[in-house]
Order: sequence, then structure tokens, then C-alpha cells
Amino acid sequence: MSQAATQLDTSSPFGTYPAERLVRAAWRLADRHDLSRQVRRRIRSLVSRFFKGPYDLEADGLKFRIYPGENYDDRKILAKGRLPEREEHRLIAPHLGHGKVFVDIGANIGSYSIFAAGLGAEVLAIEANPQTADKLAFNVRANELHNVAVVNSAVGPREETLPLWQEPSNCGFATFVKDLTTGEWAGDWTPTFMKLRPLTAIAEEHGLARIDVLKVDVEGFEDRVVLPFLRHADIRLWPRVILLETNCRPYWSEDCLHELASRGYKVTGQTNDNMVFELGERAAGPTGPDATPGPNAEQ
Repeated sequence: MSQAATQLDTSSPFGTYPAERLVRAAWRLADRHDLSRQVRRRIRSLVSRFFKGPYDLEADGLKFRIYPGENYDDRKILAKGRLPEREEHRLIAPHLGHGKVFVDIGANIGSYSIFAAGLGAEVLAIEANPQTADKLAFNVRANELHNVAVVNSAVGPREETLPLWQEPSNCGFATFVKDLTTGEWAGDWTPTFMKLRPLTAIAEEHGLARIDVLKVDVEGFEDRVVLPFLRHADIRLWPRVILLETNCRPYWSEDCLHELASRGYKVTGQTNDNMVFELGERAAGPTGPDATPGPNAEQ
């Protein structure tokens, strides 16, 4: 089909919406970085009218139903024919595998969660946007993964309700930080009030006794997820590895880097948008067979 439907479809079987050559060529044009940002936006706006999605495709051996008119990650997957976070995946892959636990906060459509699950890790994929969480759940099913628990929830320092700001051209960039909706990222932002829960409560609800890798990508709200967790969780639940998005660091209310260092975390990797921290053995606390249940243990 040359023009796909634009509605959310999480029931049709994978393969219903093939991404044909014209579709791929159009989105590759919209992703050309030798063009100015303004020109790319104009091209993207035009391409979105005709090729918004959904489309079904495989990237790096994993299956995704994507909506490129609505999400940056989807556009990148379609334009490049691969996952956009290869360097980050390379950094965390040694810490994943069977018997490991991966917690993904800001899971989006699953490019991290499905990758980690494919390596055998037990995955707790947390996504605040209900529609995006539905897309994530579909992608998990398309890959026939049974080691992923999808949680539709926002994560924050305490139980409270806050406006989640969303922009229709990039649902994966939803944020609780209103200052991010102006300037460089100005657009047609609208708020939806969401209930937040601390990660400690979600971890307890899912029976987590260990976290091997914690990934946090919540658009400038990372400090309000990570620091309260480290301050209130048992040290045995502290993640061995944290992959933290830092490209919105100026919008943090507290600088995570100093406190992570003070708690025994060292920077062991860095990309344009993220940093990887590993917990020293002395700070990690005891581990053992009773600290192995994954996120699906009580389901």
C-alpha cells in the first residue's frame, strides 16, 4: 500500500502495513542533515501528510510498528533502517542477558526494552503516555517476548498529579518540565494531567529485588526520578548500571552527577545524549540468589 492509515492500530497482525520504497525514500529525505533544520521541518511536515503511518518493519532484527509522523524515534528507524541508539546499546549490552533485570523509564516504543529482552533480560518497561504504552505493548507482542512487563505510569519523586506536556509531531518527547516547551523545542504543546508514582513503589509492586541496568530518559525530569529512588530504596536495589539521558541537564532541579559520584557511581561511557554510570563493588552491597526475581515474578 502506498499510503497507510493514520489511526492507532494495535490489533492487526504485524506485517499489515509494509513500508514501501517510496515511504522510506520520503522519510530519508526528511532526515537529511545536510539540509538546514528549517528546511527539514518543512519537508517533514509535507511528508507527514502523506506517510504518517503506521508502518511495520524490522530494524536490527527486531520488529516495530511505527508512526513516523508522530514520533522522532519512529522517523529515525524508518529513515535509517536501524535503531537510533546503537552506541548506547553497545555500552549496556555487557550488563544484560539471562538472569539480569533491566528497568526502562521513558520506554517510548521499546527500542531499548525490546533490545534488552532480546538478550534475555527480564524487563520492566515504564511509559507515561497511554497511547505510546499501547504501541510499546504491540511491539513487545510482535517480537513474541514474554520477559517484558509494560507499565503505563509516570515516575516522579512522590505520588502527585502534574501536567505532561506533549507535542503532536514527537510524542516520545513528552515532558513534565514546562520550560522545555519553549525556545529550541517550541511547538504545539498541550498538557494532559498525569499521576506520578515513585520508582520505589513500582519496584515493590513488581517484586524487584535487584536492578542490573536502569535507563532513564524523561526529558529533563531525570533528576526527579533517579535521586529520590537512591535516597529511599534499599542499597541492594540500587542499579548496578544507570544509563541517564543528559542532553536536558540544564533543566534539572538538582544535578545528578555529583550525587551519583558521592554514592559510588563512576562514569564508564558517554554518547552525545547519554551517560553510563557503574556502581562500585563496595557501594553495591550484598547480592545473592535471593536477589534475583525479575519484573514478572508476581505476574
